[in-house]
Amino acid sequence: MYYESILKQTIQIFENLEIIIESISEEKFQSIIGGFPIWKNLYHCIHSLDKNIIDPDSYCEPSFHEKNMDVIYLETPTKLSKKELINYYTEVKDKIMSYFNLLNDEILLEQVFLNEKYYTRLELILAQLRHVFYHVGYLHCCIKIESGSTPEYIGLYKRVPDK
Repeated sequence: MYYESILKQTIQIFENLEIIIESISEEKFQSIIGGFPIWKNLYHCIHSLDKNIIDPDSYCEPSFHEKNMDVIYLETPTKLSKKELINYYTEVKDKIMSYFNLLNDEILLEQVFLNEKYYTRLELILAQLRHVFYHVGYLHCCIKIESGSTPEYIGLYKRVPDK
């Protein structure tokens, strides 16, 4: 029961991230929108999914990651191109969907120790979905304000893959 709902919402967030990424041209990808570089805002979302959904306690940063690269309001010497971000996004999406193939309601209720507190795996996933939905909405609004139009949006999931 929980598993199916989480899967549907995760697919929806991935589809919405893809729509945002596709709607931004390569030229605009490094620009600042809503006060922050677009690439950095998207990296922040993808990195957060990567770091916090599966096992935050044993997470290893991607090889290209630099200190503060995931903090949207801090500058870093390295900037990711659209292609680099899409490659990272694809890796993260594949990793998370593989992890989801192992999940069931029992596993979702397992406790994970993080930041001196216990959380269920379900809570970790819900926290990340809430976080990324916020950023997708923020970017969506910024794009509308700047361009006068909005990217296509997915209100409900398109499909749910077989487990």
